[in-house]
Amino acid sequence: MAGVSSRRHVPLGRPSALKSRRPVAGFAAGAFCLLAVWVSGFFPGTAQCAQDAPPDFILVKNILVAGNAAATDTELDVQKDEVYFFSAGGTVSLQKDNPVASCGPEGLGLRTMQQPLPDQNLGALIGKVRERIDIGEDEQTGEKTQRDVGRFFFIGKSGTVAMPLTGRLLLAVNENVTGDNDGGFAVKIFRKRPAAAGVR
Repeated sequence: MAGVSSRRHVPLGRPSALKSRRPVAGFAAGAFCLLAVWVSGFFPGTAQCAQDAPPDFILVKNILVAGNAAATDTELDVQKDEVYFFSAGGTVSLQKDNPVASCGPEGLGLRTMQQPLPDQNLGALIGKVRERIDIGEDEQTGEKTQRDVGRFFFIGKSGTVAMPLTGRLLLAVNENVTGDNDGGFAVKIFRKRPAAAGVR
């Protein structure tokens, strides 16, 4: 960033203890759907429940991604090349009270330069692995500046992704200006089970 004279790295937090702890994945998924129905009163469209993952994945997080948030912290720290499966439902309006601007996790059939991933649909569900946060100071104003350093990737309605970096997993909608958005996506996050010893 121009005008920044110094930077320091802020260590990322430890993984939260709020991960799903239910022993039966089906029960956890059902409970999340009930929660999504209740939350749909505040985030219209999130009552749509996401699909199940392949059998070699385990559920590690249920999360609601608000459409008007710049990013939602999953509180999951991931490792490079770790494989995750995402499944999402719900509706986000990219302009509150404008029905034409509503979309699901696949986004609208529009693409602009004002989005984190300009080659993907506007408003689609995306992820980001934040490697670190750079803190600096503007030489002219003296104000503190903050910049996330990481890499974005596309998710949409569902998909399997190998993590591009080691860091904190964030979820967001594919739009830079989110303050006038409404609604949200209900997302289930699954991690691939490690292969058993001796199995290739």
